[in-house]
Amino acid sequence: MTDQQQRHGSTRLKLPAIALAAALAAMPAEGAGPRLAFHQAAAPLDDALQLYAAQTGRQMLYTSALVAGLRAPAIEGRLDADTALRRLLAGTPVTIVRREGRLVVLGERAKPVARRPKPVPRADRKAPAKPVVPDATPDAAEIIVTGSNIRGQAAIAPVLKLDATDIARSGFGTVSEAIAALPQNFGGTATEDSVATASDRSFPNTGFGAGVNLRGLGSDATLVLVNGRRVAGAGGRGDFTDLSSIPVGAIARIEILTDGASAIYGSDAVGGVVNMILKKDYEGAETRLRLGGVTKGGARDYQFGQLAGLRWPTGHVFASYEFSRREALPSAARRYTATSDLRALGGNDYRVPYAMPGNVLRFDAALGTYVAAFAIPDGQDGTGLTAASFRPGGNLNNQRAGTDILPRQTRHIGYAYAEQQAGDDVTLFAEGRYARRRFHLLLASTYTAFPISATNPYFVSPTGAASDIIGYSFLRELGPSRNAGTVRTWSAAAGGTVKLGGDWRLDVYGARAVEHTFYRNDNTINSTYFYEALGVTPDNVATAYDPRRDGYFNPYGSGHSNSAALLAFINQGYSVEYDDARVDDIVAKADGALVDLPGGTVRLAVGAGLRWEHFARHGETFYDGVAPTPLIPTDATRRIGSAFAELSLPLVGADNAVWGVRRLLLTAAVRHEHYQDVGSTTNPKLGLAWEPANGLSLRGSWGTSFRAPSIKEVTDPLRVSTAQYPNASGGRTPVLALSGGNPGLKPETARTWSLGAALAPTALKGLRVEANWFQTRFRDRIGRPAFENPTRALRDPSYAPFITLLDPVNNPADAARLQALLDTPGAVSSVLLPVSSLRGIVDGRYVNTAKTVVQGVDLLLSQALTLGTSSLQLSANGTWLIDYKSQVTPAAALVERVATVGNPSDFRSRATISWDRGPLGATLTANYVHGYRDDISVPNRHIASWTTLDAQLRYSPQGPGWAKGLTVSLSITNLLATDPPFVNMATGYGYDPANADPLGRFAALQISKKW
Repeated sequence: MTDQQQRHGSTRLKLPAIALAAALAAMPAEGAGPRLAFHQAAAPLDDALQLYAAQTGRQMLYTSALVAGLRAPAIEGRLDADTALRRLLAGTPVTIVRREGRLVVLGERAKPVARRPKPVPRADRKAPAKPVVPDATPDAAEIIVTGSNIRGQAAIAPVLKLDATDIARSGFGTVSEAIAALPQNFGGTATEDSVATASDRSFPNTGFGAGVNLRGLGSDATLVLVNGRRVAGAGGRGDFTDLSSIPVGAIARIEILTDGASAIYGSDAVGGVVNMILKKDYEGAETRLRLGGVTKGGARDYQFGQLAGLRWPTGHVFASYEFSRREALPSAARRYTATSDLRALGGNDYRVPYAMPGNVLRFDAALGTYVAAFAIPDGQDGTGLTAASFRPGGNLNNQRAGTDILPRQTRHIGYAYAEQQAGDDVTLFAEGRYARRRFHLLLASTYTAFPISATNPYFVSPTGAASDIIGYSFLRELGPSRNAGTVRTWSAAAGGTVKLGGDWRLDVYGARAVEHTFYRNDNTINSTYFYEALGVTPDNVATAYDPRRDGYFNPYGSGHSNSAALLAFINQGYSVEYDDARVDDIVAKADGALVDLPGGTVRLAVGAGLRWEHFARHGETFYDGVAPTPLIPTDATRRIGSAFAELSLPLVGADNAVWGVRRLLLTAAVRHEHYQDVGSTTNPKLGLAWEPANGLSLRGSWGTSFRAPSIKEVTDPLRVSTAQYPNASGGRTPVLALSGGNPGLKPETARTWSLGAALAPTALKGLRVEANWFQTRFRDRIGRPAFENPTRALRDPSYAPFITLLDPVNNPADAARLQALLDTPGAVSSVLLPVSSLRGIVDGRYVNTAKTVVQGVDLLLSQALTLGTSSLQLSANGTWLIDYKSQVTPAAALVERVATVGNPSDFRSRATISWDRGPLGATLTANYVHGYRDDISVPNRHIASWTTLDAQLRYSPQGPGWAKGLTVSLSITNLLATDPPFVNMATGYGYDPANADPLGRFAALQISKKW
């Protein structure tokens, strides 16, 4: 676990420059207070102050601009806290402005006055100004070190940091947007548009949430924590964290550990760990209003936020509320999503022959699917047709018509935290968070194929056949289908910190996190009712409808031939599902110093925990039958016990440094977890930090990580649906798709390596350059290969173990096999095509089968500059992905997938320059995705690179009066409205949701006021 229970720490106030000129507080005499063992290497002043705060229990308040580019010297030995702080600040322009108990406010050292001011008449004199103390708005009073269980021990693996100001200056309005912009994150899973475009390979995102997918290893292989604690899983598997339940206004900072960390945190920490640290110690109030929207296509966005906090000598309390609403983005608003006919953009025509007006179909053996033989004419009512009325060829259906590319989302989020000292040695805390999110998305209208014969009075065949198969779309009659629902998330935690003696401390907490997801798909047909109205089946006495009396369905019209009563009868199909995930945690951890060595103090952390994970699913479908069919329910709980330890061993420090080795630190961690259902796993991690010279540090780590199968992956019952998969001939093959759990699953395992270097030359003040190499070898991956790669499944022989091709028309055994699956009680989960139209079975049940190898380099640069009265902050973050290899089955080849459709690009970057001068500020950001290859189209295509610009202007009046604490900002993301590069997706979308987003230019005006 992280060091989340520590009572006091460093608060870095990343705000526009705050004038802290005030009466200087004198330092106490050296030697005051108890002496502590300090073993801090030379480091950036910001990092050094955080470690100092963690060790001394002091709360440090200062601005990021104050310490930008400054370095602190090494401090070694037993010193009192005041002396240690004085040595850290020596040689810098930073001094103490105010100190009250354990609160220390830092500011800029007063400059000498060139000449004595003129005396002021007594009558004009004013009382001395009180020191200006920044509030603790952006950060908690505690220090949380992501990546280590040892207090004050920075993780050896690289950690990226985003704080409240970084997010505000980016122009983003949600946590998920800020994370999505990171080059280390991959958008192929658990995003809104990947669900809407059916490109999410893992298919879990039933609630249209937003997850994190570091390194492209899966949103279920990135562990997300809130204040260092696990939260309940989201979606249909309960296996990823929905960032949309995190209030952006309450964010203090986000720490992203880009390395495997199961030795510290346990399951899921394969791609890395994202720790959302929320505000806690805050005094005052802040109101925020944001209005925005895309400049083309609607999608208006409204946000309101309110923060409030109160401090007293022995504790504090904080609360926040946030509301937001974003309207849907229609597919018609973007030329690359408006139609599945992509020929105008240089692609293929992916419209289907299930159209309005319909088509008489024939089976094409060469294509392996049904194609249009004759088109029903448009502009007529479906009566009076003869064989001559049909025209050879076919009508085509644009599946994108009437749909949304992004759903409408409405959110309410509340969060509260309280902390209280209970004597000198005990600190207690409690926190709670609640979020409710409603979503609504328009999906493709129902389209299907069905038989028709003379039992329907409107039947006419263009060939004189006794029966035909008609391909039909209900778009004009019923409109698009709907997917809507509600996600409710809540969590609560309580615990305390106890000083055990020396600098040992015990942290204990208990927590519960719950997520409830409800969704409903409707405005679609019930096939039993439809076949009755069509005349395929006799009149069903169990229904109130009698086609002989109330009318038969006429499929030969142009969308206006059937009565409202008839359409209401067949349009009763729906499915509803309730998914419930819960996590209960009890954790105890103790850490402190073991022994002093010449290189520093050896420190140890040990702990244990119990966790209970629960997942339940129930619901019903009414796509066929005369009564809803309950889904086979899932309701399972499992217990996980864990024990962990971590050791920090300083081999070389200030007291025994030699040339070439100023500092050498070895860390070792291990964690054992026992799962009630899938067994035990033990994961070690080793790290080494080496500082050969001032301003240069090197680091390396090795470890193993794992992801336990989710409860649903183990216990989910069989489900049956129909789908149409792209085939090698360019057509689409109707298949029966199977999904379900596998009780024989075992944990996924990974080995991770990383090497890094950081350079902060003293000759170039404010400059820091980092390079970090990483490699992850991920084995026994749990997946559904054919489901996750629908555009490749019928084209690539690697997927043959999951594909069974059948011919139900000419082989009765194949027809019986398909029918038996369709007759499985409670299995059917979608509107079905007739058995005769199905050409195979795609097995999408979970298996341990895949392997992934990811290798690359992260490059980071930052520079702080002062130009006269202006300050500049420059930063760049890029990821060069060398390998992204995947192996579908153990018998298949390991194939390089980097820089291909649906997979991570080989290079992605984000560079920012931010300028501030007095009350004015501006930020400009460039986002870049390198070009890649469409390896699905034949022949392969080149996909262009994509560069977008984001900009922000802001104004923060300074001085007293009503405008004090006011900030007004205008942000525009994708300033030049640059469309994503065209990709010839077989799903009928003209962009790759894994590497681009369809939002377009988005402008937002935000007003915030501190009270």
